[in-house]
Amino acid sequence: MQYNRGPAIPMIEPKRVLRALAEHWALLEPLCEHFDQGTLSLNELRSQLAAQQLDSTPQDITSLLDVWIRLDILVPVAKSPNRFELNAQIHDFLAYLRREHRLGLCLEIEAYLRHLERLAGYIQDAFDIRDGHDLARQLRLLDMRVRDVLKKLANDEQALVAVAERAKTSDRQIPLRQRYAEVLATWDEYVEPMIQLVNADGAFEQGVRKVENVLLRMLTEQQRLGHLVDDDMLLRTHARILEMQTSAQLTLRHARELLLPLREEARRHNAVTRGAALALSAIRRKGIDAVPQAAMPMFTRPQSTFLGSASQVEAYVYALARFEPKPARFPKAHKTQKGEAPRVGKCSNAAKTPCRCRT
Repeated sequence: MQYNRGPAIPMIEPKRVLRALAEHWALLEPLCEHFDQGTLSLNELRSQLAAQQLDSTPQDITSLLDVWIRLDILVPVAKSPNRFELNAQIHDFLAYLRREHRLGLCLEIEAYLRHLERLAGYIQDAFDIRDGHDLARQLRLLDMRVRDVLKKLANDEQALVAVAERAKTSDRQIPLRQRYAEVLATWDEYVEPMIQLVNADGAFEQGVRKVENVLLRMLTEQQRLGHLVDDDMLLRTHARILEMQTSAQLTLRHARELLLPLREEARRHNAVTRGAALALSAIRRKGIDAVPQAAMPMFTRPQSTFLGSASQVEAYVYALARFEPKPARFPKAHKTQKGEAPRVGKCSNAAKTPCRCRT
């Protein structure tokens, strides 16, 4: 039983797409930010273009949108024909030109590694059966996949820099937990799994080691059994594998340097806020005595340890060395008869040494 497949979809001419992107770049670049947030309706597209082209007529805007739709720059959303979005490939291309990258998943790198391990197995099988054509094809595929991993690591590093910059430059009036929400999510969803992946006993190192062993074994066997492929191809692929390993370690280290201080700041702020809330709650219910003394801050006045200048200290020590106490002058006692209390005379130096005398 045969099915009619219908007419084939004609390929869009690349030159026309590139020419349209070059001619309308000033209009497409602002739209990229809106498409990053979601889709746009036809009326929203018209209003955005009208705001950028003040001298254009509605007919000009309609013809421009028709050109973009015919070239698949704009594609309708599934089940919403009145809403449009940028073609995924065009969006990625424009993001590359604007140096804007979205952070991918660590699982994508792990999937690439599994594919590299499978390709290493295919390479070993082709070498065992002495199939030079299949061996060269599998080596080219391996080299392409390694380049894909390198490109993804570079994109992820740029995306991590953007995450840190957005957290640092966001509105200070927003609570810290909300400002650093993207940082905390990025750490949990990308950096932590990446640390486990790139560890010495992680899947990344194990996969790289398997592929590297296959390539090095082939270099040795070719010297003994004869060359099926050029040694330079094996050496280039091996060098690219080592470059991928180094790039993964550098990306992880850069991610930790960027995000770890922000993450720790958010965690400290959360701990202080939580502790303060618990202390205030206890004070409201039971008074200040309910708070443990160990949790109460100790407010002390800092004591000065400054003694003075060198000349002041020298004068002070000199005065101490030659200190002579002044003799104390006591009042003289008057003679008394029997039965009378002794009378003490007035102090001769009452102004300097006050005393209480009874007459």
